[in-house]
Amino acid sequence: MLTTERLVLVSPEVIKAPVLLDFHLQNADHFAQAGGTLPESLRICRQRLKAETTLWKNDRSYRFYGLLEGELILDVSLSNLVRGVFQAAHLGYKIAEHHTGQGLMTEAVDAVVRHAFNRLRLHRIMANYQPWNTASGRILEKLGFEREGFAKDYLFINGQWRDHVLTSKTNKTFQFKL
Repeated sequence: MLTTERLVLVSPEVIKAPVLLDFHLQNADHFAQAGGTLPESLRICRQRLKAETTLWKNDRSYRFYGLLEGELILDVSLSNLVRGVFQAAHLGYKIAEHHTGQGLMTEAVDAVVRHAFNRLRLHRIMANYQPWNTASGRILEKLGFEREGFAKDYLFINGQWRDHVLTSKTNKTFQFKL
């Protein structure tokens, strides 16, 4: 569990499937813009939470669910985690539409990045976003992510290949130990 000024960020095993399903159903149109597969039933939500818990325990991926006064409003994930000489992960996030523009995602991502660098001992976090998503770009810029490039036809989203801006942040205090 991580805490920020306004949020509590918890692991998948804390979240109940009906709460996760409601979160996705209430924000389906908002989340669809960025792509990805959203759970459509309680069974799928249970499977997803179980898989996320297993990945967490195996140091392969970490998804944090953000609660504001007990309400699930966002998630932040570190996925594709690679150890060895890379020590890196991809960052992803989404927030309920009615909570956008309040600085909550910046607060949550900052906490997860600090956790990734200090507790998980990662060296590099990569975050990519679609060029139209300027809000996401501002979050990453505020948190010190640097633009590294532009990838044409990077991900297949909503039936077509989408371009992405590539960014990353490195842990300046990282000391390599295998």
